[in-house]
Amino acid sequence: MPIITVFGGGTYTENMPEYCSGMELGKLLGEKNFHIATGGYSGIMEAVLRGAKDYNIRRIGVTTDFFKNRQPNEYINEEIRLNDYFDRLNKLIEIGDAYIVMPGETGTLLEFAAVWALKEKGVMKENKPIVCYGDQWNEVIQTMSFYSEALLERSYLIDYAETIDDVIDNVCKYFG
Repeated sequence: MPIITVFGGGTYTENMPEYCSGMELGKLLGEKNFHIATGGYSGIMEAVLRGAKDYNIRRIGVTTDFFKNRQPNEYINEEIRLNDYFDRLNKLIEIGDAYIVMPGETGTLLEFAAVWALKEKGVMKENKPIVCYGDQWNEVIQTMSFYSEALLERSYLIDYAETIDDVIDNVCKYFG
């Protein structure tokens, strides 16, 4: 089964809608038997793996020694621990067969920009889907495309989903 790498912010807590969306995403990915990889810490990363905890899938947390004061979340069942932040990012990209970009902060922006650039430049050997969820990513895509007509022409490389069900539909159409 494919591994879906999910990027998302680490500051969201249980009582926030973004965390709930992450749990719903994890549950639906688990129901479809997709394996899931995240950065392995709190927030969206925890929520997605928590939502998938009842399914017999790989729940991979790619963690790093860079974060000395953070502990992996309790919902991972496989940890890949790397030395630095960039190794972690590269591993999340490498093991993913598709990417879902959930709400997040600057780290998530970096992850999104990395997979978008690698796909846009043709560095990825395969056509791996990128699905963005949340208004912030639609705004980022539109802003970037506004400043670059060439980028606007290649914005088709990214799928945008308004609901978690749409995210799942977009991922499933590639592996369906």
